[in-house]
Amino acid sequence: MKTLVSWNPTHDLRAMDEMLDRLFNGPRTTNTSAVLPIDVLEQDGKFILKSAIPGVNPEELDIQIENNVLSIKGEHKQESTSEEAKVYRREVAYGAFSRSIRLPENLNLEAVDAEFKNGVVTISIPKVEEPKPQPIKVNVRS
Repeated sequence: MKTLVSWNPTHDLRAMDEMLDRLFNGPRTTNTSAVLPIDVLEQDGKFILKSAIPGVNPEELDIQIENNVLSIKGEHKQESTSEEAKVYRREVAYGAFSRSIRLPENLNLEAVDAEFKNGVVTISIPKVEEPKPQPIKVNVRS
């Protein structure tokens, strides 16, 4: 009597892909400096910048504003592994990161606020209220 065996070709292809990676590339490592992705938006009269920075303590972030340019700097530190450990894959980027964004002119830089929560830093800068044009009554002489 013959039995039916289910065959999943994607499983075999994935196993072959991993085998070829080990054969030609060794363990995958990423050790380059990363570009920090940032969301920039305006909401409720504030200019807001948000960036996900997991694995970094808020005390290790360097956030500065100079000449209307906001800079965020830090470093993702790699945990050391023992010499007996076999590393099969490394896809997390480690190393220093930085990002600079030119800010608009109409911001109150004296009232900058930064909050770090759940791995996301949110920097909020209130906008300066622009004076509304006031009509000037001109008297006409006769």
